[in-house]
Amino acid sequence: MDLDELLVAAADLSEAGLDDFAELESPSSDEDPPPMTGATPELTALLNRAFTDKAAREVRTSFMNADSTIVVDEGVSERAAGAAVTWMADMRQVYAECTAWTMSVGDQEITVQLVDPADDPSEPLKVEQKYGDEALMRTMLAGPAGQQAQITTLLVRDGDRALELTFRSLAAEPDGPEAARLATAMSKFLALAPAKFLGLPLG
Repeated sequence: MDLDELLVAAADLSEAGLDDFAELESPSSDEDPPPMTGATPELTALLNRAFTDKAAREVRTSFMNADSTIVVDEGVSERAAGAAVTWMADMRQVYAECTAWTMSVGDQEITVQLVDPADDPSEPLKVEQKYGDEALMRTMLAGPAGQQAQITTLLVRDGDRALELTFRSLAAEPDGPEAARLATAMSKFLALAPAKFLGLPLG
């Protein structure tokens, strides 16, 4: 099956109850990640190796809700034999050993903080148990307090292929309406995208 066929398409949104979202004309995450700096030279090397890993083949798409408060990026990739296992191991090491790091964007240094899975309402450790040969999900907060972006990423490996599903929004009050809207959208995309990637029944 071609990689394109494993991506969520605009036609899938309505059946999944995601009518508030529309597919963007071009993916919003085409740019290479900025340079990253960890607490030690070894962690800096790990961060940059993991986040700039290039697949042999990759397709991407993005979706945005009606008021532009939530962006969902999806990528499906195919790597050389064994390379997907190595990449997932690197990402797992990043999340295990890097509680915070900085990104260099132009002349700005943006701090990224990893949310402890135990404190994450999306319950990533439970989500990881559902999908593929292995899965990894974490939430990060980027930027200064009060203006933080919230970035939640699910990685799913199926053989030498991998799914990246990323949710981006402004960090919201845990009990507020924005957090509830994000949680609803996430739950629907988390049911839809991995199922399509893995060839499982939708819905």
